[in-house]
Amino acid sequence: MSDSTETMRAAQFLGPHQLEIRTVALPAISEGEALVAIEACGFCGSDLSIFAGTHPRARAPLTVGHELAGRIVQIKDAVTGLRVGDRVTVFPLITCGKCYACTHGHSHVCRQLRLFGIDADGGMAQFAKLPASALIPLPDDVSYEIGALIEPLAVVIHGISRVPFEDVQLAVVLGAGPIGLLTALVAKARGIPEVLVSDVLPHRRELAEQLGLRAVAAGEELRSLVMELSDNNGADVIYECAGHPSAALEVTELARSRGAIVNLSVFKKPVEIDMQAVNFKELEIFGSRVYERKDFEEALRLAPALPLAALITRTFPLDQAEAALQQFRAGEVCKAIIFPQQGPA
Repeated sequence: MSDSTETMRAAQFLGPHQLEIRTVALPAISEGEALVAIEACGFCGSDLSIFAGTHPRARAPLTVGHELAGRIVQIKDAVTGLRVGDRVTVFPLITCGKCYACTHGHSHVCRQLRLFGIDADGGMAQFAKLPASALIPLPDDVSYEIGALIEPLAVVIHGISRVPFEDVQLAVVLGAGPIGLLTALVAKARGIPEVLVSDVLPHRRELAEQLGLRAVAAGEELRSLVMELSDNNGADVIYECAGHPSAALEVTELARSRGAIVNLSVFKKPVEIDMQAVNFKELEIFGSRVYERKDFEEALRLAPALPLAALITRTFPLDQAEAALQQFRAGEVCKAIIFPQQGPA
């Protein structure tokens, strides 16, 4: 990259329902930081709440994007061993290092957890300034597009690891959005004999079936199949990936006695759950938030064995980021990937 480059293009949140491509100053890096040319960046469900102006932490102006991959063009760091030209994905968590969670080996649930792309400028831009410690090398067999999916894949790997697999024969995934589909794929890859994924939308179920998953309509059709497959006992584990209030009541009905429920979605507000069923069935409910570094590393190892490319419904140049966001918001695409280095289509 030429030293004469002083500006770049970035997709910035400027206020509710305002996402614009702006020319901004190229960030200057300090010791321990790197400048990364972003080659691929994905949209996440949290980006929808940022765009709507309802995210509790995001503040305009903000360069969005925390699912990203690129190549290092500048670096000032003597610790990581990374060099200019290295292909990387990004571990976007920002932690305080001082709270109970951070000092006890669980910084991913830091009391003041923040993320690049939500609390600080992220990667939906031609370049991003990031801590060198946040960069993880991409293997040669992982493309930039798949590198942008490592972050949501790590979310899933962390969630699935919350429950041991030894006694799991039947798993149900509620919601066939990106996280739900990834959850079903990883659960199947980990050897769970029967994995069902449900959704109310036919086109999402169709995509699940194209991925080799067993898809079923949410509601009574799902309940009937679960009971048929389990001799009326219920599923061993339920992975809640829908984030809809109706799913909160459904999980306790579908789970067997002494079964497990893992909540991977983020409910926007408190929801009703049948606590009597939790008591009577002695259910275990596990929260799951983002990921640990080891989950990112496992995601990189697992990625080549999964049909991740099929989740990328469309790709867009940076100038079409708002159109991509609108299609993602409307449910027209599963994963929309932005290529910031591409010019206008």
